[in-house]
Amino acid sequence: MDTHWHAFGYTGHERPRDGEARDPESATPPIELDAWFAKPRSMMDGTFTEAAAAADWLERELDESPPPAAALPVRLHMRHARDALSRGADAYVGYYTAHGGFLVRALLACPRRGRRCPAPPR
Repeated sequence: MDTHWHAFGYTGHERPRDGEARDPESATPPIELDAWFAKPRSMMDGTFTEAAAAADWLERELDESPPPAAALPVRLHMRHARDALSRGADAYVGYYTAHGGFLVRALLACPRRGRRCPAPPR
């Protein structure tokens, strides 16, 4: 199976407590990246077979809920994300938004050692 990326998203009022993050049934971002695969399927936003398409999804998501003006801007988050995706790696962004929410978006490269693919590309 060729490399592809699974997109996961979370938007809440604050960073979840560690107990929630460790609970696989809680619709909150996990502490470890691989644990996204155990979270509810409703948190998966799609599967991408091309790095450019995955990056486009991420940029749209970040543009909809940007960070505060004094924080790292979306363009810098995207520079790092595009670099990671171009190498077949994960891209992960998390921050408090300009409107006071907490946003996490993750693009996880698959296949992963020891993990079954949750949604193989078609």
